[in-house]
Amino acid sequence: MKYAVAEVAVPLAVEQTFDYKIPEALRDLIRVGQRVLVPFREQEKIEAFVIALKEISPFESRLREIAALASREPELNEYDLALARWISEYYLAPLGIVLQAMAPGHALPQRENVIKYVRLNVPLPEVLAQIEARRRRAPQQAALLRALLTVEALPERELLARVGCGAGSLRALAQAGLVAITKKPRERIEFHEAPKVITLTAGQQRALEAIVQALTPAPSPIDEPRERGGRQAGVRTFLLHGINNSGKTEVYIRACQHALEHNGQAIVLVPEISLTPQLIARFRNYFGAKIAVYHSGLTDAERARHWQRLKNGEAQIAIGVRAAIFAPCPKLKLIVIDEEHESTYKQDDTVPRYHVRDVALKRAQLTGATVVLGSATPSIESYFHARHGRYRLLELTERVVPTQPPTIKIIDMRDRKNLLSPILRAKIEQRLKNNEQIILFLNRLGYSIAICRRCRQTVKCPHCQIALTVYMHEQELRCRYCGYTLKMPRCRSCGSTELVFEGGGTERLELEVHKTFPHINFRRMDSESVRRGEHAAILEAFRQGQIQLLVGTQMIGLGLDFPNVTLVGIVSADTLLDFPDFRAGERTFQLISQAAGRAGRGERPGEVIIQTRHPDNEIIQLAAAQDYRAFYKHEIALREALGYPPFTTIIFVTVEHRNEAKAHEQANRLKERLEVRKVGEVLGPARALPYRLRGRSRWQLMLKALSESAQKAVWETVTELKLADSVTVNVDPQL
Repeated sequence: MKYAVAEVAVPLAVEQTFDYKIPEALRDLIRVGQRVLVPFREQEKIEAFVIALKEISPFESRLREIAALASREPELNEYDLALARWISEYYLAPLGIVLQAMAPGHALPQRENVIKYVRLNVPLPEVLAQIEARRRRAPQQAALLRALLTVEALPERELLARVGCGAGSLRALAQAGLVAITKKPRERIEFHEAPKVITLTAGQQRALEAIVQALTPAPSPIDEPRERGGRQAGVRTFLLHGINNSGKTEVYIRACQHALEHNGQAIVLVPEISLTPQLIARFRNYFGAKIAVYHSGLTDAERARHWQRLKNGEAQIAIGVRAAIFAPCPKLKLIVIDEEHESTYKQDDTVPRYHVRDVALKRAQLTGATVVLGSATPSIESYFHARHGRYRLLELTERVVPTQPPTIKIIDMRDRKNLLSPILRAKIEQRLKNNEQIILFLNRLGYSIAICRRCRQTVKCPHCQIALTVYMHEQELRCRYCGYTLKMPRCRSCGSTELVFEGGGTERLELEVHKTFPHINFRRMDSESVRRGEHAAILEAFRQGQIQLLVGTQMIGLGLDFPNVTLVGIVSADTLLDFPDFRAGERTFQLISQAAGRAGRGERPGEVIIQTRHPDNEIIQLAAAQDYRAFYKHEIALREALGYPPFTTIIFVTVEHRNEAKAHEQANRLKERLEVRKVGEVLGPARALPYRLRGRSRWQLMLKALSESAQKAVWETVTELKLADSVTVNVDPQL
């Protein structure tokens, strides 16, 4: 049937979809899931997604025509569109923007980033004859052939440089059929790991058998009941709770292998770019070119190439960070989310503000795939669902190498000014003498904050009213929210130039390490010190022992496996503990436990030093004891008493306005209307963090909702009060 009307979603902040006439010339070509170019408002043409085809439209007389096709084939299938609609409804995001996130429209560049390789294309006797024939009349061609005699292939540039001739001579040889020139994508430096023959432990084997049972036979799509937050019930969702160094990655690999053997595809997600080099190395040893990588550390050309390989079926496993959950895998059988507890799986800053875990569960429900959530410190919500049968709990309680877990010591820092305590300095010196490696972990960027010695006022951002972070290398202060910068200033309140630097971040720790141990090779690794593409090179140098000590944030506190690391120093365990967030205790426990898990993973015993100004705090004590079950029991009782997830869904509603009084007044009006609707407990309004952002005042409401209908009620209220342009709604925030 030839349809006359297409319903499209535009990737703009508009809530509705739009009908367009299909020109006669396109009626045989247009399909649901394609990109099209359409005239929209004052714009001549914008890209949009076809989400439905119709015979007629109620707006027939006013319809404008589709201008052209933007893609030859559909980029989204029926499951993708169903997932997009769910994301749009649950996270209150315009459908067109959701579709744009799911299908970013990667196009291979006109000029490919490739290396040309040259090899001989004829048998050796003919090569020798040609060298002799061309020795006098074409000496450069003869020299090129001689250079290729002892190698299988050479990069074109290297070959021409060796011989010292131009490309014309090489083209002549290629035209004569004497050499062949092939192109290969230019690959970045990848983390290297030698192949290992691994025998599964009894715990790994039991976990794998449970997952394989869910994968075999390949399940068909079903309509399972949906739990709060988009979580899907069903035996095909597993929580793999394994202590540090218990071999979760090997279980992931074997499960992926089984999915591929049954003509399926898999998506493997990690929370940080820094984890991908080592994980990719492990997977490449098993699967070779069957993997495709997707994360922000790649160039646009690299991301486009990997996306196309998945879409075309050239690759069967997608490995990446958050956006890889949307990888085009038409035969999806398995989704693995490693370190599932990590807050980086939630997109909080831009629309759509989705959580990867819940999107993965919904995608699996639609496609019949199996989901494996893995962590040594699962989120409270996931462990709750596993304990109550919504997920199946699989536990790994033994280390794959039968060594003792690291010894852990808590150091009281209440009277210390330096970042490194005398005990930690002595431990570092001892490990360096033994030719062992050290990781120092501090989850705070920059050098410090600046406080006036005379009037004790903190130097703040004039736009956001948040303390500016000091950066000593640049001799400036910077706002982490709006990017405002200030050269080392006078105090705005009293004019004094005497500034005191309090607190400490990774830059200050780097300088202190350099001052204390001036002759060692060490490296700082955080989001501000590492350029795109450097992660793998730094970690490879650390693995080879070229770097003795690594300083960093949570980027190095997860999942990395270096057998020669025998000491981990958690420089400040308090960076998150006093943060005004109901997850502060959970995050503190996870950060300490995960960082501690980097020590003693080889034959040598490991040691962990936890520095804190709260040595008697129950969370820190439980983390030092590595007692997750006791921590969960403590935390779930608190969550239930206070009505926090998993017993409710949290929704933040933030009102912004340049006029402070107006923002406060609008927030109060919203609260009154929401309370009338009885959608849950409404707390606030309170000043948001940051309170001022780019010159706008921000007030926030927290809604503890008991059902998914709360999202619809919130947006209807915002629309009724005509506040859509000044309100941000964040469902399941991780701030």
